[in-house]
Amino acid sequence: MIMNYPLPIIFFLITCISFNALPSSAFELSYKDHCASLVPESTPTRADLRDDAFPLAWHQNGYYTGGGRVLGVDSSLHRNSFDLKTRNIRATDVPGLFKIEATLSFRSSSLYYEENFTYDRWSTHGSRYRYLRRFTTIKLEGFWSESSEKLCMVGTGKAYLKKGNFVDLYALFKLDNMVNTSNITSLFSGSLKSLASGNQENYFEPISVLMLPRLNYKYTLDSVKASEFPSDAEKSLSTNSLSFCSRWTQRTFQLEYSSDCNPAKNCTPFSGITGYLPSHMHFNQIDCSTGKRRLRVLLRFSNDSYDSFYQAFNHSNMLVGEGWWDEKKNQLRVVACHFMAKTESLANVHVGDCSVRLSLRAPAVWSIKDATSIKGEIWSNKTANDSGYFNKITFRNEEYQGEYSVGIPGLGYEYSQQERVRRFCPIQKDIKKEAKRYPDVYSYNLRFDMSVKSSNKRIAWGYSVPLFVEDQFHSLDAYAVSESDSDLTSSTSAPSVNPSRGQFNISYKISFSLYGLTSSGENSLFNLSSDPIETVKIVAEGIYDADTGSLCMVGCRRFRAKYGGRINHSMDCEILVKFKFPQLDAKTRGYIEGSIESTREKSDPLYFKPLDLSSAATYMEEESRTIWRMDIEIAMVLICTTLQCVFVGLQLRHMKRHPKVLPNISIVMLSVLTLGHIIPLVLNFGVLFSQNPDIYDSVPKNDWWPEMNQITVRFITIIALMLQLRVLQQTWSARKADTSAKGLRIAEWKASYVTLALYAAGLLLVVLLAKWHWAIGIDEVLFSSSGWYWSVLDGLVLDGFLLPQIMLNLFSNSGENINALSTSFYLGTTLFSNLLPHAYDLYRTHNYVRQDNVSYFYADPSEDIYSTTWDIVIPLGGLLFAAIISLQQRFGGRCILPRRFKGSEGYEMVPVVTEEEAEGETPKV
Repeated sequence: MIMNYPLPIIFFLITCISFNALPSSAFELSYKDHCASLVPESTPTRADLRDDAFPLAWHQNGYYTGGGRVLGVDSSLHRNSFDLKTRNIRATDVPGLFKIEATLSFRSSSLYYEENFTYDRWSTHGSRYRYLRRFTTIKLEGFWSESSEKLCMVGTGKAYLKKGNFVDLYALFKLDNMVNTSNITSLFSGSLKSLASGNQENYFEPISVLMLPRLNYKYTLDSVKASEFPSDAEKSLSTNSLSFCSRWTQRTFQLEYSSDCNPAKNCTPFSGITGYLPSHMHFNQIDCSTGKRRLRVLLRFSNDSYDSFYQAFNHSNMLVGEGWWDEKKNQLRVVACHFMAKTESLANVHVGDCSVRLSLRAPAVWSIKDATSIKGEIWSNKTANDSGYFNKITFRNEEYQGEYSVGIPGLGYEYSQQERVRRFCPIQKDIKKEAKRYPDVYSYNLRFDMSVKSSNKRIAWGYSVPLFVEDQFHSLDAYAVSESDSDLTSSTSAPSVNPSRGQFNISYKISFSLYGLTSSGENSLFNLSSDPIETVKIVAEGIYDADTGSLCMVGCRRFRAKYGGRINHSMDCEILVKFKFPQLDAKTRGYIEGSIESTREKSDPLYFKPLDLSSAATYMEEESRTIWRMDIEIAMVLICTTLQCVFVGLQLRHMKRHPKVLPNISIVMLSVLTLGHIIPLVLNFGVLFSQNPDIYDSVPKNDWWPEMNQITVRFITIIALMLQLRVLQQTWSARKADTSAKGLRIAEWKASYVTLALYAAGLLLVVLLAKWHWAIGIDEVLFSSSGWYWSVLDGLVLDGFLLPQIMLNLFSNSGENINALSTSFYLGTTLFSNLLPHAYDLYRTHNYVRQDNVSYFYADPSEDIYSTTWDIVIPLGGLLFAAIISLQQRFGGRCILPRRFKGSEGYEMVPVVTEEEAEGETPKV
């Protein structure tokens, strides 16, 4: 085909080549004109440079400011960063001069507010903040001088403007202070300038850049005397050398100040600059040495727990530091320095004033007031009269990450509130102990999400996670364990004995956030919560009774300072938390009910209104039983669908052996059965070629199992449909070919009218019954599907598929021994299509908790009417219809009517006019 149109293709290729070559001809870049005075050029040789000879890593990241016209608006609400990827490094004829080829990529994230958006799944509307990411790439070539420590490059690239069009960029890139060996004070700074004129569309404002060196770094601050780091009597956990770097990759700490701190005092390393007390410190690792246990960190202070991910590089509220591990104290020591600059340009930034000290440790013993995975202090080694001095700040990380996802050797918990718990929740001895089973204290069932309500109004969503059972760490999310920490961790599991009974000391972490824009109101738990204001975090300890499923705890929460952040030891421990778990073997879906209330007087400023907590209990044991149920249902679907093919095949064989019975088969009945196969295939046609996420996401198994069976069922249904169409076609052809079947056609119409009337009456009756059930508040409704009207039609029409045949036999007054339907067809279809699904639903109702419809593969409530009432009525009705068909085929169509309504046996034959009658002879009847 391509050879048939050579000229258009050649013209297209020439156009593309000309278009791509246009920028080069319109604007010629010259290294000599822009960089020769700074770094001379030379002829490169074939020898490549050693990896450690160039001070930049092959993939080096940095930060920038400026360039708003092309790269996005320069604002503190953006995270402006770039990547410099070195493509090639070659030596030249001049010693110490090297040719560099690199790609400069800018990433800018712009924050904007979206007032209206729609969730695809739930179709709800709301407002949110979103981040728009933009990318600009420039390919650069130039030279680096080892003696002058400078790099100069020129290059071209493309940028996407806000107008929606691409423009070509021509840029000059410079870096200074490019030293081979770096330390804490080394920074690579420079600029990126546009080579276009200011009135051109592709011009951009000058960009200042800053990079922290990563190669050939020398640790120089680890010689600071240990006396500058006060010893702590608190026992801390040790760390393995293999997991040292992974433990300090990236963390966010909440800051706690002394009670007299305010922005006017020296309470932070940046007092007088930021004008507020930041609530969070973000600990970001620059690089790390596993063997030597040394690291470099970037410390960012902000009032946003997500600041480290979205905020721009701002040297006025950041520190850079070196850290090393003290094996004797099991603590991380850090010396941090300020970024200093007289202007906002990053090119003028340098590092100095290394007077900040940090100490971090992992407490070996947790408590209700200090359930912290990592905690520490930050202070200044200056005296109170020196400039830059600030009071000591405590910080802690309460987000239990990888290394605390499973048990840690040496980690324990100290209970201190058990006497108060027994006073608030006295132990009640159950004299009549029934054999009821509740969640095991060591099981996954004790962690759950929850809905928080106040005055019957939902205000928040949250979760509850057990921390310790007795002195044993409760297993959390095993997927969060990092590979590097696996050598330290040992899985915490329940003792390999019978499920736990009795009472256990237990501690919990409870957290919930305001739902949407709901106002917390007065006397709310959210008013004095830890930052951010819409989140509440509570650590609680108490007693769990495995015999009754009751959990009673006393909790503590921290609250905010007036100016942000937290105040040291600012806690409210007058909180009572209660939960009640449902039974494991409950036949209906259970709910975890609970409450959080203050034990203070209503006049107390820390008093808050009680909150109601609830959660749907999804037990692991029930999930395992659900998997088993779905496996059984898939097998039953395969068996029943296959048997449908068998029954229709037997009917075809019966019709082949007794062709005279074909006109006596109801066309309406066959049409109903055919539609019963077509509709599911049409509605589920996509399953044949793609997965249904609503079904497969709910199945905790390998995806191929339900998908393969769904496809198999659809293909078997197609076979059944083809056979059913064959029955319908033969019956229709026989009825059409039989010239004496006029009476049958009239009877078919009468039967159709009566059948439709009965269907309509049945539908009206079901609707009236359903409304009556809803009006009087009966829990067990007639059907459970939201699309109940389709279920009613399905139940009335398909489950009563024999009704048209019964009506046809009545109106046609079919004679004795006219076996239009084979016994295997009408009885087998009735048993496996009517009786068995409802009998199974009765069994399922009494043995399994009601689940979402997406987990049903057989007897799906969304496809038929299933309840205790209909599970009895429909099978009895189906058996009654099958019995009537059997009687009619043996004793005649009207055998079920009283004697006075039977009338004459058989339908009257219509005289046929023959040739003899036309010639005057006696007609034959």
